[in-house]
Amino acid sequence: MQICQIVGYKNSGKTTVMNNLIRYFSSSDLKVGTLKHHGHGGEPDVVENTDSTIHIESGSLVSGVQGENITQLTFNMKMDIDMLIQLYSSFPIDLLLVEGYKNASYPKIVLVKDEQDSSLLKGLSNIIAIGTWDEGLFKNSGIPTFSIKNIDENIVQLAEYVRRC
Repeated sequence: MQICQIVGYKNSGKTTVMNNLIRYFSSSDLKVGTLKHHGHGGEPDVVENTDSTIHIESGSLVSGVQGENITQLTFNMKMDIDMLIQLYSSFPIDLLLVEGYKNASYPKIVLVKDEQDSSLLKGLSNIIAIGTWDEGLFKNSGIPTFSIKNIDENIVQLAEYVRRC
């Protein structure tokens, strides 16, 4: 399973890039999984008063529900990225796209909205590409750069960076 992170500050285009990559690779018959870090504190949205949430409230550490085509698992425990990736590796997926977890060491595409956000590049490891709203900002960085504004036009190039992970 290949792993590629998409990282950036809030409103930098992470979800836009993720969705474009998911559509592109899925249409190429690649099995894609995704993992998103809820980096703004608190908990992800949970549907209240379902059997699975009641099971969690009663003390279960893991609760699952299986529908006709969708299975949902809820874990009532903190899991680090490596533990989650180990879990994902048991699924039949070819590519795991991870949104967030900036400090993890997996290959990553860093999204930088403007020059002020460029400080994000310092201290990050394994950067394979930079996505930016200002096309001239990182031309001489030595790292492949693409425009988020023209993501539809750049998706093939971006996918090639991901394939190299």
